[in-house]
Formats: sequence, C-alpha cells, structure tokens
Amino acid sequence: MKKRLIILVMLICSNSILFGQLKISEVEEKFNELAKTQIGLNEKVEVNISGIPLSSFITTIASEHNLNVSVDNDLKSVIVSNFYDALVKDVFLFLVKKYNLTVEFTGSIIAFKSTPLKPEPKQTYKAKPIDVKYKSANTFLSMNLKQDSLYRVAEAITRKSGNNVILAPNVKEKIVSVYIENRPFENALEMMAKSNGLVVVKNGNGVFYIQKDGNQQVSNQSTNSRNSNGRNTNSSSKTKQFKIDLNGNDKIDVEADNIPIKDLIDQASALTGEHFFMYDVPDGNASLYVKNISYEELLINILKGTDYTYKKTEDYYVIGNRNTEGLRTYELIRLENRSIETVKDLIPADMIKGVELKEFVELNGYMVAGSYVQIQELKGFLRTIDVIVPMVQIDIVIVSSGKSTTLSTGIKAGISDAPVTTGGDIFPGLDVTAGAQTINGLINAFNGFGVLNLGQVTPNFYLSLKALESNSMIDMTSTPKISTLNGHEASLIIGETDYYEQQIFSFNNTISGQNERQNITYIPTEANLSITVKPFVSADEHVTLEIKVEQSDFKNRSSPSAPPGKTTQTFQSLIRVKNGEMIMMGGLDKKKKADSGSGTPFLSRVPVLKWFFSSREKEKEKSKLHIFIKPTVTY
Repeated sequence: MKKRLIILVMLICSNSILFGQLKISEVEEKFNELAKTQIGLNEKVEVNISGIPLSSFITTIASEHNLNVSVDNDLKSVIVSNFYDALVKDVFLFLVKKYNLTVEFTGSIIAFKSTPLKPEPKQTYKAKPIDVKYKSANTFLSMNLKQDSLYRVAEAITRKSGNNVILAPNVKEKIVSVYIENRPFENALEMMAKSNGLVVVKNGNGVFYIQKDGNQQVSNQSTNSRNSNGRNTNSSSKTKQFKIDLNGNDKIDVEADNIPIKDLIDQASALTGEHFFMYDVPDGNASLYVKNISYEELLINILKGTDYTYKKTEDYYVIGNRNTEGLRTYELIRLENRSIETVKDLIPADMIKGVELKEFVELNGYMVAGSYVQIQELKGFLRTIDVIVPMVQIDIVIVSSGKSTTLSTGIKAGISDAPVTTGGDIFPGLDVTAGAQTINGLINAFNGFGVLNLGQVTPNFYLSLKALESNSMIDMTSTPKISTLNGHEASLIIGETDYYEQQIFSFNNTISGQNERQNITYIPTEANLSITVKPFVSADEHVTLEIKVEQSDFKNRSSPSAPPGKTTQTFQSLIRVKNGEMIMMGGLDKKKKADSGSGTPFLSRVPVLKWFFSSREKEKEKSKLHIFIKPTVTY
C-alpha cells in the first residue's frame, strides 16, 4: 500500500453529529456506515506504541490508511497500547470510548475533539437550624448547640428572647457547643459562655456583651473553681498542673497528673455545665490522659476503685460514699435466655462485693441493691452471658438382627438302669427313644425273612434316633430420642426386670434339738437399653458428643430357680458431627459356625456307616448390631 500524508481541512456543516449527544452504539454504527466507502477503516493495524500523544497517533493511523481526519491540538494524552490485527475503525472506536472524545462526521472527514466537561450543579447551602428555646413566662432559656456558629446563636437568642446579645469582633467566627435545659436567661447565657471559654458582660441598658475570657486559666496553672452550688473554693491543687478542654463534640479532653479528684470534678462540671451535689468529698488523687469522653465517663473512671460513687438524677449528679443513704439504688435484673441457677456461679466475686444479690426465681431474675456504678457493671455482665443456649435433640437408631441354623443327627444305643418306655417326636423332626419291648417287636417282625435270624435285646436296652433342624431369624430396630441443653448430660433407660429365687437356710439350736428354717427371697435383675449423652455445640454448629450406649438381653435359665442369663453389648465414644448429619457410631457383626459329634472309633469316620455309629450336631449363627446417631441443634 502506498503511504502518504494528507493534510485535511475540516468543514463544519449543519448535519455534524457529536458523540456526546449519541450513544456509543450509534457512533459505532456511523463508523460501520463510513467504512463502506472508506476502505482504510476496514484495514488492519499492527503497532506497539508507548509515550506518543493521542493526536499524533490518530494522524499517523489516518496517514497510513488514506483516511481524512482532523484532530484538535488539545488531545495531548499520552497513549500506551498494543494493537495486533485490529481494524482501524475498531481502534478509533476504542480511543473514542477510552478518552471520552467527541467525534464529528462530515462526508468522508472524521474530526476528533475533546469533550468539554459538564459544569457541576451549584449546591445550595441550607443553614442548620439553631436549637434555642425561650419561655417568656419565667424567662427560662434552653440551648442544644452542637458545633454551631456563635454569630447565629446570638442572633437566635436575640430574636426569641428580645434581649440584645452583642459579640466582640474577635469571637464572631467562634464555634460553640453546649446543652442547657430550662435555666434563667442570664444564668444560661453565662453557662454557655463559660463552657466555651467566653465571658458575658451586662451593661446598664440590658445589653449582653460576649467576649473572650481573658482571666480564664484552666490550663497549666492553679485556679479557683466554682462548684455547682455557686461557692468559690480554693483548689487544693495549687502546685499541680492539669488541663481540661471542651471539644466540639460536647465532650472533654483531660490531662491530669496526680490531681485531687474533687478538683477534676469541679473543672469538668464548670466546662460541661453539669450540676452535682456532694454528700461526701472524694479523697485521693487521679492521673489520666483522655480525649473525647463524656462527663459521666469521667466520673466512672476517676471514682472506680475508691469508696465513692455517684447516682444520676434528671437534673444533677449525686456524689458521695458508696454506703451513704440516697446513693444506694436497687434494680430487678431479669434474664431472658439463661436460668439464674446456672448463672450465679459465673459472676466474679469482686463484681458483687458490696452489692446485695437476691434470687427472684418466679421472674428468673436477681434483685440487686448497691451503688449505681456497680449495678450497671453487673447488669452489663449479665447481659453479656444471657445468650440463647442451644438445645440438642439426639436421634439414635439401634438396628439388631440375628439368624441361626442348628442340625442334629445320629443314632445312639445303650443300656439304662431301668426299662425305657418308647416315646418321642416323629414330625416335623425325628427325635425318638425306643425301649426294649419296641425293639424286640421289630426284631420279631424281621425274623423269618431269608436266612437272617436276630436274637432278643435285654429289657433295659434302648435306642435313640435323632434328625432335627431348627432355624430362627430376629430383626429388631429401636429408635429412642433424647433432648438436652448444650453442655448438660441426658440419659434414657428402657428395659425389663426379672426375678430369680434365692433360698436361705438357718439353723437354731434349742433344748429339744436343732430347728431348720428356710427363707425364700426373690432377687430382681434387669436387662436394659441405657443411653447417656452429653453434647457440646461449637460456634460453627458442629456437635461434639460424649455418648455411651449399653444394651443387655435375657437368655434362658439353666433351671427354674436359677438367675437368668444375660448378654450385654456396650458402645462408648467421643465423636464430632455436623448439625443434622447422621453417622454410624458403632457396629458389631458376629458369625459363629460349629460342627461337633461323637461315635464309635473308626466306624464313625467311614462314609455311610458313620450315620449308624455316630451322632453329629452342626450350628450356624450370624448376628449384627449397628448404632446410628443424628444430633439436631435448635434455639
């Protein structure tokens, strides 16, 4: 392709279109439409550029592909890009979007311009209302100021009260904060000025003039403090240095090094406008460096660990010894989620020292009496631990199955001590014992056939024939459920009780001889399904279980008066499972196979003959015991 540079002059026509007025999709449509006649827009660009001004890059691309472009000189953004096999129109569209360009189309001419920034709308300032209230009936003034302009505060006070409040030139720009509720006008104005480092001067014409307090020496020097009763008291910290400032958030910053507690209270009350009444003057000093704390927070910290406390009323604070009448308060603290029996042992001993604590079982709460601060601390502690205790339901599935087969066969002959009577079962199993009379009858029936002639057996002779097979199958499923609170043990016992006879013989020696006495006692014995579980629920609702399962069953008695036999199977485990997940806690599979017999030596091992000269017993038994467990946590 022949490369040449074309210098174009862009003509502005009436049908020019600005990108700023179109969507990007419409600009893309204009490029596609122009590409039908301007082949260079469909050609590919392969370039890697860095540190080239945007205007230079556009004109170079246009020159390489024979396109008519016009570029403003103010497009000085430095471009760093890599284009490989990209269409020219796509490159132009990318630059338009990335650098927010305005593009105009005039015939085959494309003009690129910077898009002027839209001027931000002017924000109208709305002045914050000044919260000042005045009651003309009793000339009481209330103020709730938070970072307000002193000039606007003076204006509001003058307008609402009718009293002229004039500001000194050097305090008109001052920002003030104070909260005063229903105080006489002059007293309220003085408190507002003093808490903000100002002073009020009243002339004979009833005009109030506010200026800086040139005599205020709160910081780094000894001061005479004024308490809430208006009495001037000489500070006991003449040689001490401390600083108390009122910041813009209606809170105070305090720097004090071994300063008497009373002086700290006096200064803080004077700055914040809080009132107090002292039953007893607090002893001791305090050292602190704190910022942005409230008046009440200051009292809590400087009185903590001392014999003094405070009580807050609607209008003032009462300060004095913890045991002083009027400072002790009482409150009923009720628990919502925990039981008071389980909570009392958790309360630290130091927290209830000097506090009277009584259980109120009917309302699940504590009746407490003591200092206000201690009660609030105890109340906060109880609220912290008064959370919902999870309840855990344990579903246990016990699956037990058994299958057994017994086969007994054989012939047994012998001589008893007395004649045996023929008897036994023929159906469904063969188990017959034949006496001599029956056997001799059979012998007589066989005699006379052929050359075989058998003799008679003795009267005490007997013959036993046995061919028995027995089968049994047992399937049993138990599904007990128990529930308990987190961390508490629960148990479940299901079973039966049997009795066996116990005979006790006693002998008494008398004049006439020895008397024998027999006592019969029935002793109970139990076979139970016993389950004991103790769950622990973690924060992620996994459940750790301490669980023990014991299952016992009765077996046949060896005699009617003997104790019944008993089989016991026990599982004991510590497991961790998810909430609602079922797992197999344990399983026992047992197989038993027995083959026993007795007979005549040698003949009992010869095929066919062994059936006439031996008796045999075969036994097969198979049993399974599996335990599944599923915990479910509820709140």
